[in-house]
Amino acid sequence: MSIESAKAFYSRMTTDETFRSQLEQATSIEERQQILQAAGYEFTSEEWEAAKAQFETSNASSELSDSELQAVSGGLPMVLPVYGTPALYNLAD
Repeated sequence: MSIESAKAFYSRMTTDETFRSQLEQATSIEERQQILQAAGYEFTSEEWEAAKAQFETSNASSELSDSELQAVSGGLPMVLPVYGTPALYNLAD
């Protein structure tokens, strides 16, 4: 059991949609634990909390790139009426 295992799990959960979906579809805690153990992850709830805190701290201190900001804001153009007709304006450009 280790924080490193919890960090590896956290990283995989953010990048591997199939793995994340498999865990989300598990119907019980025991089934989730079996999936985690089969994947080679072993950590306590305290180690999980410590790993999450480290990720959140490192992510909170970094600035977002332009593409990340656009993704957070939705990246969609604004729709403004022009003489009663909607027009599209992309404020990011």
